Amino acid sequence: MIRSRFGLAAIVAAILLASCGGRPSVTVSIADQMVNTTLTSTTETTGCTTSHGDGPFDRTVTTVRALTPVTLTVEAGQGATRIRGWIYDIEAPRPSGGPIEEFTLPGHSGVYEPRSIVPARTYEVVVNVAWSALITRGEVTHVFRVRVEPPR
Repeated sequence: MIRSRFGLAAIVAAILLASCGGRPSVTVSIADQMVNTTLTSTTETTGCTTSHGDGPFDRTVTTVRALTPVTLTVEAGQGATRIRGWIYDIEAPRPSGGPIEEFTLPGHSGVYEPRSIVPARTYEVVVNVAWSALITRGEVTHVFRVRVEPPR
């Protein structure tokens, strides 16, 4: 009887811990300058349900003053398992509408050096973070626009 109560208590504690985890926060910096991102999509799956939500996208452009190639640093919170990204050239989009560059970072943080970002052009970057907790998992997608200009 004591073992079954302990087992039940452990299961209840695990469920409570899993439900408190939630989706990770995501921060992005380019050339060590923070970039404002917009959370545009979330998906969360538990043992019983899946929920999905989309939000509006703020099209404000962040100007970063740096020499190219720049470094893109993504930091995602606890539970993040993979970071994927897509870079789109706003001023000269591909005929297919697809990205000009893609990247994947394992784990919850990483640094990527885009080959396609050049000065005086505007880019849209989509960052998708997959995450998991004990009994939940999901993805969050952040989007931002950036323009790299040479230092003054």
